[in-house]
Amino acid sequence: MIIKGTATSVSETRNCHGGTGLLTCRELYGDYLRADAGIKFVHDDVIEPGASIGEHLHNGDEEFYYILEGTGEMTLDGAPFTVQPGDFCFTQNGHRHSLRNTGAQPMRFLVVCVNREISAHQPDADHGADDRGCH
Repeated sequence: MIIKGTATSVSETRNCHGGTGLLTCRELYGDYLRADAGIKFVHDDVIEPGASIGEHLHNGDEEFYYILEGTGEMTLDGAPFTVQPGDFCFTQNGHRHSLRNTGAQPMRFLVVCVNREISAHQPDADHGADDRGCH
């Protein structure tokens, strides 16, 4: 499958997962109702200086962030980590995370969310069909 950038949609979300400020999301791929194992969505996101994605739990899926531009603080299960371009952040099933742009420039990152293969998958309430553009 090839998805051309010109065929993708862009949305803006304020206060994603109870965070603050503006998140701009270019949805590269989305299958939000997927119940089996596999990719749920891929986003190319930007948060403005001082903006954040609030802390949230992953239940039945896992999420990967790859930092492309800017600097910030990723919190994993309450532990803060400074992140910068080239850093890869992995939030496993059953764990919590948040992200805050601590720099003076917009922070850009790639997000991939993958459903785990589990026998009785319960859709993640924080990543349902109505949650496009927010992690």
